[in-house]
Amino acid sequence: MTDANPVLPDDTSSGARPSGATRSRDGEATRATILTAARAAFADKGYAQTSLREIGRNAGVKPSLIVYFYGSKAGLLAATVEWPFDPDTVVRQVLAEGPDRIGECLADVFLETWKPGGRPDAALPLLHAACERPEAAALMRELFTSCVINPIVRAIAADRADLRASLVASYLLGLHVGRHLLVFDAIAGADDNVLRHALASTVQHICTGPLW
Repeated sequence: MTDANPVLPDDTSSGARPSGATRSRDGEATRATILTAARAAFADKGYAQTSLREIGRNAGVKPSLIVYFYGSKAGLLAATVEWPFDPDTVVRQVLAEGPDRIGECLADVFLETWKPGGRPDAALPLLHAACERPEAAALMRELFTSCVINPIVRAIAADRADLRASLVASYLLGLHVGRHLLVFDAIAGADDNVLRHALASTVQHICTGPLW
């Protein structure tokens, strides 16, 4: 059983405890090492086939330290692609609203993620990268389907869950490609509330409606 709250080790070999600045630098270096190992593992083996134990071994740290920094494997994946929300939190929040509000909740999350002029702008470079590099596309695909959409669809016991999750991810990503990369004027200039309603109704049908 992993310890979810490990304490970062202090270098006490000199008899003095390191300063807060030193511990901060050590923590930042450890995070960078973990992220490098995680990116390589996810790109090589995919999300499902990669374990925290393997990433920890490659990074030279215990899996419990990865959990301490990132919460879960899904949180680690989000960090590797600099995604501006925590997947586990989104899944819990969406499911807490009930099956009939999945479309609305996901529309809110993903419109806010790409909200112009705010912190979520970090998602846009990833979208560009996914269109240019296969490894970035694979990470984005894993994040959308394996970490966010698939757990939600499976939790409501929908049939053909993998297909539904892929359709939802494709639809959400497609809107943002059209709005921010291809820049269709009608979509780029549309009011957020209009887009929210359009997204919500379609995503809701894909998640809970019949697939012909």
